Amino acid sequence: MMCRALLFSTALALVLAGCSPDSTEADGQSAAGQAPRAAPDSALAASQARPALATEDIEGAALAGELACSFSQRGAAGPLLVAMADVTDEARAEGVLRLGPSTLRLRGAGTGGFNAMVHGARFTSGDLEAQVVVTSRTPTDDGEAPPLPARLEIGSPAGAQQIDGEWACGP
Repeated sequence: MMCRALLFSTALALVLAGCSPDSTEADGQSAAGQAPRAAPDSALAASQARPALATEDIEGAALAGELACSFSQRGAAGPLLVAMADVTDEARAEGVLRLGPSTLRLRGAGTGGFNAMVHGARFTSGDLEAQVVVTSRTPTDDGEAPPLPARLEIGSPAGAQQIDGEWACGP
């Protein structure tokens, strides 16, 4: 149990480096309530970045798993989505997603554990689907677990949107 808490704490610290817990949403709309966007703006200014998950959001989700992945919007101070899974083929990932002023608990759409998330993942929560699509296998930096360029696609009956950013997985 102590080892799992240590792994979670380490993963959480890596994912949240630079995350601002008191972010606020500029327009007050949730992601599901926004009109669909034609194409994501690859030159998103930091002032247009969506509010990131706070440390309390991630800890409060009590995600199960040994290793984590996170999606961060280009220009944002922290992740919009954090997911964790064990390293077994039978494991199913669990995640938490920031949607405007609230968070949403997600469940991996399939099994495969952590290894199934490394090059993208699909999550569901009721009628909402969030999919991380890795857009290039060329890392954006030279770290131990370097992030890959990616796009977060969120779809629900209210509409769809795409957000450009980075997908990082690792210890």
